[in-house]
Amino acid sequence: MNTKHQLPLTVGLPVPIGKVISTKQTDANFITKLGISILLSMMVLVITPITHAANLLFKSNFGKGVVLNAPTAFSTNAAWQPLTGTDSETGYSWPVAALGSDLSAIQLIAVDPITPDTIGSYITNEIRSVTGPKGTAVNELFQNVKIKAPVGTGGSQAPLMIKRPSALGDVNDLYITYWFKYPADFPDKLDNTVSAGNWRTQFEFKTGGYNGNNSAGDYRIGINILKGADGALYWRSFGDNQANIPWSKIEYWAVENHTVAVPVDKWFKFEVYWHRSSGSDGRIWAAVDGQEIVDHYGPNMGDYNLPITRIFVNNAYSGGYATVESHSTGLEIWDGFPCGDGVSCLGADSVAPTVPASLVAALKTTTTTTKVKGKTKSSSSALVTLSWSASSDNVAVAGYNVYRNGTKIAVSTSTGYTDSLGTATGAIYSYTVKAFDAAGNISTASNVASIVN
Repeated sequence: MNTKHQLPLTVGLPVPIGKVISTKQTDANFITKLGISILLSMMVLVITPITHAANLLFKSNFGKGVVLNAPTAFSTNAAWQPLTGTDSETGYSWPVAALGSDLSAIQLIAVDPITPDTIGSYITNEIRSVTGPKGTAVNELFQNVKIKAPVGTGGSQAPLMIKRPSALGDVNDLYITYWFKYPADFPDKLDNTVSAGNWRTQFEFKTGGYNGNNSAGDYRIGINILKGADGALYWRSFGDNQANIPWSKIEYWAVENHTVAVPVDKWFKFEVYWHRSSGSDGRIWAAVDGQEIVDHYGPNMGDYNLPITRIFVNNAYSGGYATVESHSTGLEIWDGFPCGDGVSCLGADSVAPTVPASLVAALKTTTTTTKVKGKTKSSSSALVTLSWSASSDNVAVAGYNVYRNGTKIAVSTSTGYTDSLGTATGAIYSYTVKAFDAAGNISTASNVASIVN
């Protein structure tokens, strides 16, 4: 059953203050003026630009500069594979600082004891270049579980996790989106003839902090794919208390969606938003390729009101057959709905940001003196400090591309950048800046700021 809760839509029209409108008023001139007033009010409602308060917190295309490190922190059957570095395409760095993440990594959990020498037989992950959602080359994060438990049990898994300390408090409002792809044989990997052999995890978050232990929580939200008795795939979203020990399972709510297709062998845009609350305004919303798969209102806090400590962006985890694969790219994290309340951002933004204004370049040259074998040597280096006025956008500005002599040299997420030129040569350097948004729309170039080094 696809359950959808809707709030009533009301439009308020302005009423003149200090004047009583009598029901006996029959003056034609008054009626005409009232009609014009209402019409103008309606026009204002239609043409007034809609602004959204959401802020972009993080964006990564797993571009150059992002490193998927070697597995580390091994325990009996688990390890971590951290993501670090700054994405040269977006300017954002791993781990996700905006959420207070102390570790952004792929967690490697194997069905058997593992070592650095054997983990590759169970799980491998890599950043690699592929043909992306728009038909151009992009980097994807590829997660691959090769050996798992028998069908009907989960066993090995490889979640892309944003981990954060419980002491930071909750994540009350968050919107996450990314592009994702399942392989062509994905439906065959789920077995609806075996108990619990028909599921695959797409997304989860878990709370933590019970008795000071970050891993023990009281609430989980999950979005899974299941294979029905008819062989068709469908979406199932739920809230329960299975955020690790110590609780017996209680499922508080569940929504099944058999209408929106589960895309296979093609990229699709996955979007999820939540508002945490112990009241009726609690919300979990998700969409696939712009089609809503769940919009559930109601309490979504656990018995102990513990904060979110683990966000499983996606998880190569299934009760079906190995291998279990995840292909993802274009990860974005916002602090609210970026395109309007309950509005999918698929194709919603085609407007480029405004042009960055008032670009200024300031040159600072420093001289360093060193002694080598008794001889004094001097070398000079130059730093160019750039600053400009912020652009605006119909949704939000994601960052700025910085160009030197027409070549892109950096991405900045602020309205400034410092360029190191090295030894002075007397050459002329010309700088421009272009703003871009999360949808990839790019402004025209700013004014040119030049210096002589």
